[in-house]
Amino acid sequence: MGGESILTSEDVLNWLLEPENPSLRYRTIVEVLDEHPNDPEALNCKKQIAESYPVKNLLKRMHPDGYWLQKHHSTGKMLGEGVEYGAFGTTHYCLSYLAELGLDRTNSQVSKAAERYLNLQMEDGDFYKHFSCLLGLNIRTFTMLGYGDDLRIKKSISLLLNTIRSDGGYLCDSHEGKYKTKPVKSCIRGSVKSLLAFSYLPKYWGHERVKKLVDYFMLRDGIFKSTNLNELVNKDMERSSYPITWRANVFEVLLALSKMGYGKHDKLERAWIFLDEKADENGRYVLDWAPEQSPWNIGQRNLPNKWVTFYAHLAHKFSH
Repeated sequence: MGGESILTSEDVLNWLLEPENPSLRYRTIVEVLDEHPNDPEALNCKKQIAESYPVKNLLKRMHPDGYWLQKHHSTGKMLGEGVEYGAFGTTHYCLSYLAELGLDRTNSQVSKAAERYLNLQMEDGDFYKHFSCLLGLNIRTFTMLGYGDDLRIKKSISLLLNTIRSDGGYLCDSHEGKYKTKPVKSCIRGSVKSLLAFSYLPKYWGHERVKKLVDYFMLRDGIFKSTNLNELVNKDMERSSYPITWRANVFEVLLALSKMGYGKHDKLERAWIFLDEKADENGRYVLDWAPEQSPWNIGQRNLPNKWVTFYAHLAHKFSH
């Protein structure tokens, strides 16, 4: 339970630390091994990140004015200049990828795109139709990019904290009130992204709204239906996906809850077992799904994947 079955072996660490992926090497050194970001090896990796192929490819695709465009698959309309977005290649996605890869606001292109996007924010702190999955993803992205103390991100956090639903989760405008005879349940995807966002914001862990969100997951043993604890809450949970987008992952739920101090809770035991069934005998976790439309190619489906393995082992680390 709580990550005791899988420990980060030397073989897995060496795999994650391979030099051809400086982003993953850097994040493993800092986040898994707890070395200081100013550790000489961490600094050396950090310097290499901007010159790595995934980063250079993403930044090359950025419009000079600070956004990423993508053609909508059905309408043919180019999206990305505003907050309306396409399938895994428009602005908020690309900023989230760059954050994952270890860049932050000190990079001039990242700063330009981030400032432009943040200035599209609505008055209440939302970005687009109160999509809780997008709001949670954006809060995490901009926190990772170094905007955690920015007033615009604080406004988005305040919106999440003041969005109250009876079951403790989150939803969006497009589904709220769609039934006339019964309340609408919260969306697991929006709830997962919000939980993951809050896991990066320790100052809010004691807030009643965050506690209710934790209860939302504990009520369903982390990843199962509250009305049937033998059935996964949705099909997302069946497959490990990456990059982190609007889909929900078991490792996201367990990472967030572990960071917040709940990793060893009895109610998460089956979720840990389910997660670790994705690992091979060497402790490498399989990627089940990745978006074909994404400009960041992170590996083949149905094979062990370094990024999925990194997040799974990071979740285990925080559970101890």
